[in-house]
Amino acid sequence: MTDAEAGTPRTPPIPPLRYDPFERLRVPRPVDRYAYVRERCRGRRVLDLGAYDETEVAKAQHARWRWLHAEIAATAAAVLGVDASPALPPGGLATRVGTRIVPGDVGHLDAIVAGFQPDLVVAGELIEHTPDALGWISRLAACAPGADFLATTPNATSIVNLLMAFFGRENNHPDHLHVYSYKTLATLASRVPLARPSLTPYYYDPHLLLGRLPGLAGVAAGALDTLVLKPAQFLFPLTSFGWILEGRLGDGS
Repeated sequence: MTDAEAGTPRTPPIPPLRYDPFERLRVPRPVDRYAYVRERCRGRRVLDLGAYDETEVAKAQHARWRWLHAEIAATAAAVLGVDASPALPPGGLATRVGTRIVPGDVGHLDAIVAGFQPDLVVAGELIEHTPDALGWISRLAACAPGADFLATTPNATSIVNLLMAFFGRENNHPDHLHVYSYKTLATLASRVPLARPSLTPYYYDPHLLLGRLPGLAGVAAGALDTLVLKPAQFLFPLTSFGWILEGRLGDGS
């Protein structure tokens, strides 16, 4: 399937980098992460890695919560979720969106890939949790050559963390082992079998915070996003909340 057939056009490939701190990085405007991934999955067989979201269990408490797996399921021709969460039963879990999530380790996907035969593998907010992204993506390329790969991950130069730093704060998850920047993701992409890799920034999604804030605090947070965060990310894409890394697994043949 071509990029045009997959819906959203892909960002041009990452250009050669000099790794000079003063070189200009040509970064496209940020996108809505959920909408972008949903369109890239349209009509495709999608293997969704890290699909189980523990926060989904508490969705009734957070009406604004958005679940990436559900967004994928809304447009994909077929989708199979994989997750290493101990909350998953050994036989897997049937979801409320009509899909199935099975237990699995990203380092050992051969049998799952052979059985499902995806044409797109999505790793949403996953690579920052894994100690050996270079290793498991390379192994995935060996068992799913020719499939497309899409990973989303937080941005090390995010305006959210920059602003929080002035107040002695940092936004991070206890399971995060890495925080990637444009250049470190470009380096990762150059060292795994990934053809024509590209990087697209994505906006901070206020649903991550708004559903947890009462009354006026939620209104103030929404105003901050509308008046400050979103315009800043649009004007300065390197300050966007995260990155979408894409490419074709294998040697490009």
